[in-house]
Amino acid sequence: MSLRNKLHGIARRVFLSCLALSLICSAPAFAAQSYDVEIVVFAYRHPVDNGEQWPMPLPAETGSASIYSSDQTRELPVGAYRLNSISNGLRQSSAYTVLFHKAWRQPAYNSTNAVGFPVYTAAGNGGNSIEGSVRLIRERFLHLDADLLMVSGNSRSAVVDINAPHTTPQFELREKRRINSNVVHYFDHPHFGMVAMVTPYVSPEEAQQIIAEDIKEETQELTPVTVPLPADDQLTR
Repeated sequence: MSLRNKLHGIARRVFLSCLALSLICSAPAFAAQSYDVEIVVFAYRHPVDNGEQWPMPLPAETGSASIYSSDQTRELPVGAYRLNSISNGLRQSSAYTVLFHKAWRQPAYNSTNAVGFPVYTAAGNGGNSIEGSVRLIRERFLHLDADLLMVSGNSRSAVVDINAPHTTPQFELREKRRINSNVVHYFDHPHFGMVAMVTPYVSPEEAQQIIAEDIKEETQELTPVTVPLPADDQLTR
């Protein structure tokens, strides 16, 4: 084989190796850690914004369905909710209105491949509608990305049309925050807010393995250590 062909073969192998590495780095991990995400979105019945004017979002900014992946998220039953006490407290108060309360399980990827969960509810005349998404992002740290739009029903319009952004008052909550798992986090806005909690998911198999390892460690700690007795001739010295 000529030197030219050898160099061509080496260059080709280097190129293929770099291409494979880039694909691996850019693709989501197959064994990504899964989390249970729960949110409660609520509106203030008597908001205080001190006369501040809020710009109306453009229609192109409200769409978030493109980041939703139904095959990677699974809604959890109400019995698995952890924020029921907070949600019930908000419902019983005359100062708040709960707009959305759900929990789901999903894998956590980087910001490029993050899986979004849609947040949407349409209210009747006089109520508030909510639209947007929540994304869980895991890079060096864990982040929760909220992009929510609330359409206020407190207007003369007979029907709240969420696709007509300039006919009714709209307020946007857009925030990406570093979070800790198993901690309740509050995302604030003068007109509405969101309470969120993210919990690492442990499968039943993993839970059994953890229990078995804990039992094994406890057994080893409780096992008495036998100290050999000295020989008979040492006792008489």
